[in-house]
This record gives sequence, structure tokens and C-alpha cells, in this order.
Amino acid sequence: MSTTTSERGGLTGKHVLLILLGFFGLMSSVNAVFVYMAISTKPGEATGASYEAGLRYNQTLAEAKAQAALGWHHKVELRGERLRVSMTDAGGEPVAGLAITGRIERPASSEKSHGVSFREADAGLYEADLGKVGTGKWILAFNAEKSRPGSAPAIYRVKERLWLEPSQQTN
Repeated sequence: MSTTTSERGGLTGKHVLLILLGFFGLMSSVNAVFVYMAISTKPGEATGASYEAGLRYNQTLAEAKAQAALGWHHKVELRGERLRVSMTDAGGEPVAGLAITGRIERPASSEKSHGVSFREADAGLYEADLGKVGTGKWILAFNAEKSRPGSAPAIYRVKERLWLEPSQQTN
């Protein structure tokens, strides 16, 4: 007497169907979780105007060339909750009389960003109170502007990363 494959408990069409349905069901579930997580979290784009920034690329290059022609240099120091920026010209002399405005923010999110107000503490030395911003990576962005009679103001732009240590948060 001969037996068929189905009588011996082999692989049947029903089994193949269930395996395929299970496989694609699992894949669909995992994809649904990933899509939900991607949509419900932050988009990761810090600047929503990427296209407009691309259109202004030539203007950005011209501004960078004008900044390089100034010959100014800066140095950033953290002292406790105080941020110090020293500005010098090409000859190493302090650049006094600047109006500096800035922001400090996290690299991955603008969630905890806030403005930074600088005041001139000495010729070419500008200070800002950061308050309790927390340790870790931060991005400091500031514009230093000096008016020039009869022409456009001189503008120096900076965007650089900072690392705040726990020891830098205490005075």
C-alpha cells in the first residue's frame, strides 16, 4: 500500500500559504512600527529652508569672501557659565565696538536652543552668560557686526561646536 505526501505529514499547499502569510504579516508589522517611529519623532532637519539656502549659494560665497578680507580671528573660551569671545584683526590687535548676537543649540535638535547676549567686557573681549545649559555637545552661532561710516557694516559669522564638561558648569 502506498501513502501520499499529505498522509505522511509533509509540506502541503496549506502549509506554504500559512508560511507566506506569516512571513509577509511579520514584515508588514515591522514596517508599520518603523513608519510610526519615523513619523512620530523629529524630522532631523534643523533648517526647513534648504532649497532657499541653495538658491542663495552665490551670495553665501560672496559673504565668506568679504569675511576673509576682514582678516579677523576669534577665540572662544568657556569659564563656568560665562562664554568669552575674543576678536582680533589681522595684526593681532583687538577689534572693539562690535555688536555680537548669537544662539546656542544642540547639534541634533533645536529644541533647547536659546539666544546668547554678548557685551563688551574689554577691548575685543565679549562675554555672555549661558546659564545652566547642560553638559555635552552644543553649537554656537554668532554674528559680529561693526558699522562703517559710508559703507555696509563689516560682518563676521561663526558657527562652531562646543563641548561643555560638567566641571565647566560650576563657578
